[in-house]
Amino acid sequence: MRKNKWLSYIILCLLLINIIAPIPVTHAASLDTMVNTLAANTLETSTAQTGNGLFQQLFDLVFNKILGPVFNIFSGNSTSSPSTNNPVTVKPIPPTNNNTTLKNRVIVVDPGHGGSNPGAVANNTRESDNNLAVALKLRDKLVQAGAKVLMTRNSDQTVAPEGSSLSKELEDRVTLANSNQADIFISIHSNSNSDANIQGAMTFYPTGKSSALASAVEKAMIIQTGAIDKGTSPATFHVLRNTSMPSTLVEMGFVSNKEEAAQLNSDSYRNKLAQGIFTGIVNYFNNN
Repeated sequence: MRKNKWLSYIILCLLLINIIAPIPVTHAASLDTMVNTLAANTLETSTAQTGNGLFQQLFDLVFNKILGPVFNIFSGNSTSSPSTNNPVTVKPIPPTNNNTTLKNRVIVVDPGHGGSNPGAVANNTRESDNNLAVALKLRDKLVQAGAKVLMTRNSDQTVAPEGSSLSKELEDRVTLANSNQADIFISIHSNSNSDANIQGAMTFYPTGKSSALASAVEKAMIIQTGAIDKGTSPATFHVLRNTSMPSTLVEMGFVSNKEEAAQLNSDSYRNKLAQGIFTGIVNYFNNN
C-alpha cells in the first residue's frame, strides 16, 4: 500500500517536471503566461494519454481539482459578462400618444337636413343620407381623439319636432351649439347644381368672420379625397350667421354630378371625407 502511494508521488512529480520544463525562463514570464502555458501543455498531454486510466486520474486531480480552481483555467463558463451569442433583448416601450389637441374640446357636428327634409336628391343618392353617414364617422374620430362631440341628429330625423318650420329647424341646431358653449361648429352638406358637369368640394365661413376653420378643413379634405378644390367662400347661412363660435359649412360634393354622387354613396369615400374634415379640425386647433 505504502509502495503504491510513493509510486504515485513519483509519477506525479515526473509529470509536473515534464509539463513545466518546456516553459521558457530566459524571460521574466508573468504568472498569466505560465498559467496559459500549463493549460496548453496539459490539454495536449491529456489528449495523447486518454487511454491511460492512472494518468487520467492524475490529470483530473492536479488540474481540475487543484490548479483549475486556483488559476481559473479550463472553465468553459464565465459569469463576468453576458454571452455575446445570447444578447439581452430589451423590448422597447410603445410610444405614448401625446397629441391632446382635441382633448375636452366641445365640437358640434351638424349633419344637414334629415327626416322629411332629405335635401338634394339625384343619381340615386340623398343628401341627408350622405351627410349623416360622414358625420357619424367624423364623430367617432373626434371622440377617439378626446373631444366632446354633440350631434344635432344621430339618425334620419329632423332636429326640431316633425312639422316645424325651416327657421325653427335651423334655430334648434344653432341653440344646441350656443347653449353648450361649443368650441367649433361643423355643418356637413352635399351640393347640387343644374349643370351636371360641375363637381368639387367647397367650404363656407360666416361673412365678416374668420375663415381659418373653413380653410383648414377645405385643404385637408382635398388632400385626403383628391376632389376638385372649389375653395372657401363667405356666406350668410343661418347656422353660420347665428352661431357664436368659429363655424364652417362643408359641401362635400355634388349629388347632381353622376361621378361624385357615386363617390358620396361609397363607404370608402365617406371615410376619406371624414378623415379629411377631422384632419382639418386638428390642424385648425394646432394653429389657432
